[in-house]
Amino acid sequence: MASLEEQLVQLYARLAPRPLASGNLCGSCRTCCTSGGLSRQNVTDLELSLLELRHGAEVASNFARYARRERDASGVYLFEVCPNLAPEGCRVYAERPFSCRVFGHYRASGTRLPDECVYRGEEVAFPPRQYYDVVPGALRLRELSRDFQLRRPPTGAAGVADQGGVGLNLNDPWDRALEQIGQGKPVELPAKKEGEPIFASYVRAMVLGEAGQHEGALEHYRRVLAACPERADLMTFAGFHAFQVARFEEAEQLWLRALQLDQANPLTYSFLGYLYNHREEWQMAADFFGAAAELQPDQPVHQQRREHALSQLLQA
Repeated sequence: MASLEEQLVQLYARLAPRPLASGNLCGSCRTCCTSGGLSRQNVTDLELSLLELRHGAEVASNFARYARRERDASGVYLFEVCPNLAPEGCRVYAERPFSCRVFGHYRASGTRLPDECVYRGEEVAFPPRQYYDVVPGALRLRELSRDFQLRRPPTGAAGVADQGGVGLNLNDPWDRALEQIGQGKPVELPAKKEGEPIFASYVRAMVLGEAGQHEGALEHYRRVLAACPERADLMTFAGFHAFQVARFEEAEQLWLRALQLDQANPLTYSFLGYLYNHREEWQMAADFFGAAAELQPDQPVHQQRREHALSQLLQA
């Protein structure tokens, strides 16, 4: 199966020659390649990964800072002009991000193109909420980018890296489901189909887990982990559901693997403590509950469980 970066290249190829015009029709106008010409630019981590693969880490990093319109302490843009713009044109033109490719052809209502833009007056205007319905390739980019995010170790409290990532779109059934889970509302999901994005399995696993359908949740977590083998947090959740359906060896393997990847998650230690407690392996249970207590001293239950395991050990 093609990598996500390769699938992104295939998506780019499908944007030309129609419905987007091929070639550079802009002439010498470079307004959209300047920080002052556009206030912001959305670029996903997947697109930055492609830039890094083809042009190196420095090119990708500099472009990410330009796309975020970063400023120095005095308020001056770090890059007044796109760092990929050379006198002869764009240095990364073949791998330029989606937002560069569709700019000028489509415009969200309430925004305007620069006065000098050659597409001004010819663009397709659309309500912002209809972006994924109107702009060709936008939904596919979203699917690929969300799957790319899942493959990366989490960097924030939400569990999925969000810098340069993909925000919620409540017109999307998967995003709507995530919001409904967070609000404790009933969740309705699309019928399952072959070839669903990995993100769809991730959401299904969460929904089924919340409903106590542990076997189904475990099935979907397995699919996610097959594609995202570095996600220690998801291994911990999958192990929980394996434990609930008495697949104890699978749970143990998942949690121990999770600890190899991330030794700072108290939940994983605690789950292993429960597993060894269930097996009446009291010393192991005490050790893992103790490790959880060290990482999370404000949660007295870890210490209480440790003391219980030690008391059982003395009685054995």
